[in-house]
Amino acid sequence: MKKIVLFGAGSNAKRLLKRGCKPGSEIVAVLDNDSNKWGSHILDYEIFNPQILLDDNLDYDVIIQTVEKDYVSIYEQLYAIGVRKQIISITQLWSAPYMDVSLDDYFYNEKKEIIPFRKCPISKPLSPCGGETAKSHRRHVREGFFDKYCQGEGLDIGCGADPIVDGCSGWDMVNGDAQYLASIPDESFDFVYSSHCLEHMVDVRVALANWFRVIRPGGYLLLYIPHRDLYEKRRRLPSQWNPDHKHFFLLGQAEAPDTLDIVEEIRESLSNFDLRYVKVCDEGHTIDNPCVHSDGEYSIEAVIKKCR
Repeated sequence: MKKIVLFGAGSNAKRLLKRGCKPGSEIVAVLDNDSNKWGSHILDYEIFNPQILLDDNLDYDVIIQTVEKDYVSIYEQLYAIGVRKQIISITQLWSAPYMDVSLDDYFYNEKKEIIPFRKCPISKPLSPCGGETAKSHRRHVREGFFDKYCQGEGLDIGCGADPIVDGCSGWDMVNGDAQYLASIPDESFDFVYSSHCLEHMVDVRVALANWFRVIRPGGYLLLYIPHRDLYEKRRRLPSQWNPDHKHFFLLGQAEAPDTLDIVEEIRESLSNFDLRYVKVCDEGHTIDNPCVHSDGEYSIEAVIKKCR
């Protein structure tokens, strides 16, 4: 039996509780930092002071945060009182039911529907995400990026509302786990592009191998990922801007436990490839304040050719 503690007794907690726990899971406590809520109830569950976590009699396996705006400080609050990082799950419910995949093991999710992937031009947004690709458009035009690397049939992974070029196909949350692209045969596309998606993958190397798998020989894998020090501006998870980020990235440097070197990940994931370039993209970036979201580009870009 998986014993769950919910941290946060607001609307998101109510949504989860209304779903109901799957067999093998149960809620053992609901916590909130608002002292006015202590002793009251949310859907028949009493709300407790988080200090109850120090009680040796409280047995739990996972703490699921349902707070969206202040989750970093809550994470640090839990870590400070000795809660192990590995059992803290930070949920993101704004694009439910697809973004909160970590909850599927514990709660029913009847509204979740996987839409089979079809190779066809993106005609409407596949998710509410988007905007990062558009930031790089003028630079890409200036550099000849589209003429060099985006010819033929393309796939945009995590395209949301912001595909790399018109006419490409898109894979997003509604199509299933982007880590595997399970329904796409080998060598189906001339190029595969992904913007700010790799950091959401549980296993980066498995994702890279599968993204490369579906490219035809002579085609390109085009990666655009957030640079840790330009975007995250912190060294340890969780990300203060997106709680679903599972990794940070740097160019030429890994730093355990949370930061990966994208060059190392590429070299350990792929074979028979030519790394055309990998570089930091910071055009228009002016904000270094770690408490303020960055502007402009704050990414690492890599172009990898699949050799014939």
